[in-house]
Amino acid sequence: MIKLDKSPKPAVLAANEEVWTDEYIRFKNGDATVPRAAQFRYRHPDLKESLREEASDKCIFCESKISHIFPGETDHIVPVSKKIEYVVKWDNLGYVCKECNRFKSNYHDDNLPLLNPFVDDPEEYLIFFGPLVLAKTGENRGQITADLLQLSRAALVERKKERIEKVKALLDRAQAVPEGEAREFLIDQAKQEADPDREFSATISAYLQAAGA
Repeated sequence: MIKLDKSPKPAVLAANEEVWTDEYIRFKNGDATVPRAAQFRYRHPDLKESLREEASDKCIFCESKISHIFPGETDHIVPVSKKIEYVVKWDNLGYVCKECNRFKSNYHDDNLPLLNPFVDDPEEYLIFFGPLVLAKTGENRGQITADLLQLSRAALVERKKERIEKVKALLDRAQAVPEGEAREFLIDQAKQEADPDREFSATISAYLQAAGA
């Protein structure tokens, strides 16, 4: 998980937010005149594409690159079961993988909310130790986020190990050549693996820092 910037509200949402919110609330209150499609306005393709782009095609929670495996999902950071009026609130929508969405479910606690990467800096709450994601001592929000979303689940750990091995190989090659442009090129290649648009960039950034690169 890394700190993210929220992109501008898509034009289709700016034009329809109030109407869509009203429709959804009326539908949930049993208004039979509202079409069933009102439940799913937040899944509008323009919204989903903007969410995908702002997250660099990664889950906002676990940093998995997801579209090449299966389509990402539009998620409510605060579930609409808790804040019905947030159904199409732009700041409450994010691009997530199916697994994180399933683990998160309808969790929300005003006293202990999950980390929101658009608001919180995950590095203040979490430690990226090898392929694992751990909470810093005393950081209860980091702990509930890591535990509930299972950010150290086996599938993620295995994929992170592969990414770490790739970076380690680049650093090993760099050390095996004399100082000069070739070494600098290999080190730069390793550092690029921590760019914000790369998969598991927080993990790789922490690995590079530990390696002194």
